[in-house]
Amino acid sequence: MRLLILSVAFASLVAVLAGRPAAAQSPAMAMNAQATVTSPITGAGIQNLSFGTLAPGATGDVLPGPSTGPTSSAGWRFSGVRKGRTFVWAMVLPPALLRGIYVVPINWNNAGYGTFCIAQPASPCVLSGTFNPATVGAVTYTIPNSTSGNNFDFTIYAGARTTIPSVPAGIYTAQVTVSMAYVF
Repeated sequence: MRLLILSVAFASLVAVLAGRPAAAQSPAMAMNAQATVTSPITGAGIQNLSFGTLAPGATGDVLPGPSTGPTSSAGWRFSGVRKGRTFVWAMVLPPALLRGIYVVPINWNNAGYGTFCIAQPASPCVLSGTFNPATVGAVTYTIPNSTSGNNFDFTIYAGARTTIPSVPAGIYTAQVTVSMAYVF
């Protein structure tokens, strides 16, 4: 008898819930989800900034570009850069070369000390330009969609100038950094 009363009570509850107006029910809604995954930008330094061997009082002036002798500008290459995607690149430039407490100043401030080249791998530049490394800050750039191809290398060279003060002989060093990333 108890089972029959529970069955009747359950059946009554189902009937009440089924008879509710449609406005009280929540409709199901579906949305699509997607993500566009782009290939990562990879990069590496391709040559160090080198003023060569200088004596106190001498001036070293290194122009940007591939190394052709005892001096070289700083150089980086980033690969996998896609056209139509906005990316940002920035430089962190040291004001001096150091050896312990001794300092050799570096002057980056010249409009001709920075160059960049955008090219398909192992091809000549399709886009290029010059810049002043001392004032570059963070640069936002987009390779135009009208550019032929889609997988580019972005190469940057930064030259500089130094005049050697009266300091002891030795190797003076500093770190020059370029970073690059897509802007999403």
